[in-house]
Amino acid sequence: MKYEYFADFLKRYWFLILMAVLVVWGLIDDSSSALPPPATQEEQLAQQVSLAPAFSLPTGTVLKKNPAYMQGDGELTISNGTQYDAVAKLITNGSSGTSVFTVYVKAHDDYVIKNILDGSYRLAFAQGSNWDSASKEFTRDESFSSFDDAFDYETTSTQFTTYSITLNAVDGGTAETSAVDPNQFAAY
Repeated sequence: MKYEYFADFLKRYWFLILMAVLVVWGLIDDSSSALPPPATQEEQLAQQVSLAPAFSLPTGTVLKKNPAYMQGDGELTISNGTQYDAVAKLITNGSSGTSVFTVYVKAHDDYVIKNILDGSYRLAFAQGSNWDSASKEFTRDESFSSFDDAFDYETTSTQFTTYSITLNAVDGGTAETSAVDPNQFAAY
């Protein structure tokens, strides 16, 4: 008797039962809204690091200064019109390439190196975000470059040399830069 009642029920409502099964199946197996697999610990840490605010130093924070080279009248204005902070190194223009002045310049900021002694120098710079003071490097988006041309400073009794450079590309600009090996940049 129970079987006949069940068979009669199925004959009358088979279409509704089929539709309900399809709807439930669609809700369970909707691949367009499937959740991604859980992130590994390494991926979770990388995501936390990228969402954490970047650490930055104030513009003009001097990281290295050789006073012997900072007794002149020359000046170098550094404009950082990029979205990244920069560490600029004024280095001697010779085979040894020693840093005489290293300064931090925040994104969209300017700094003037003053009292540069007469001589020939180059400027190398690192750009990035999230400065790590212990390792003295950026931990995100780090790149290294150097201006191709030297900056020659000469003082006379009536004038002294000044330069202005930008770390970002400028329409009509003539300064060229080249990539620098990170180890070479650290050695300056």
